[in-house]
Amino acid sequence: MDLVTRLSTALDDDLVAQARVTLDRALPAQLSDDRFSDDWVRDVRSSSEPFVAAVASHDDEPLGYLGGSMADGCLRLEAVVTFQAHHEESEVLDGLLDLVADAARAEGLRCLEVWARPAWPFHCEVAEQRELPEIRRLRQMRCPLPLGPDTLPPTTIETRGFDPDRDTEALRLLNNRAFDGHPDQGELSAEEFGARLAETWVRHEGIRLHEIDGELAGFCWTKIHDDPRVGEIYAIGVDPAHHGKGLGKPMTAAGLDWLASEGLTTGMLYVEHDNVPAIRTYERLGFTPYRTDRAWQLLL
Repeated sequence: MDLVTRLSTALDDDLVAQARVTLDRALPAQLSDDRFSDDWVRDVRSSSEPFVAAVASHDDEPLGYLGGSMADGCLRLEAVVTFQAHHEESEVLDGLLDLVADAARAEGLRCLEVWARPAWPFHCEVAEQRELPEIRRLRQMRCPLPLGPDTLPPTTIETRGFDPDRDTEALRLLNNRAFDGHPDQGELSAEEFGARLAETWVRHEGIRLHEIDGELAGFCWTKIHDDPRVGEIYAIGVDPAHHGKGLGKPMTAAGLDWLASEGLTTGMLYVEHDNVPAIRTYERLGFTPYRTDRAWQLLL
């Protein structure tokens, strides 16, 4: 197979273009997303963390992209390979993995985290052949907006928008209590939390807060995607001191109601595949499975 591969440690315009074309060709229209957005480009280029990417092509046609930056001690990579008749997807991914692994070793890195969004059989085949342990499996679920009368919770709660002048530290501490031990959302420092709040997509009114006796008890943080236009429940948390009070479902509904008020007709969220109580809550709100994302770890 005439496969051409290229390695880069900087996100140049050609690499951005190839990543986007590869993604467009790799995903069916109903699974498309905006992971290589202008915000992503800005974040990668402004970050001081190491960035490594490899691309593959055949007769100047993009076939694959594997790249990412350091996060939580690992080089977190997106693995995207197109479906074409003249190549084996697993072979393309294997070649890209070898390139990135060699570059990561040269940079003194010791761990790769390979994400497949969604996971196709060839991703699983490569992981099995290389004996890579699976470290995450996320289920994406979606629902129509606004919520119908048959999915609305029996009780509703009052929420308000986030006020950065008075809520920032209280929300950070609540977030860390609610997500204690979580690999992405837990144990955020003031600097890390501030960086998340400074993301260009963050809308303060889209962070819905619920108080009990004047103290924050829960939050529902939403995100609006533009291409396609979908409203995401980015993070939802309830203070452990208020667990068992049935706040999860009405907090989620409050976030979805806000998204609907902004004109969104589709809601979405991610949930760990084995978080059965959360999945059941979301199903009662009208969410159904949409796709499954998986991650594997490669130690160097």
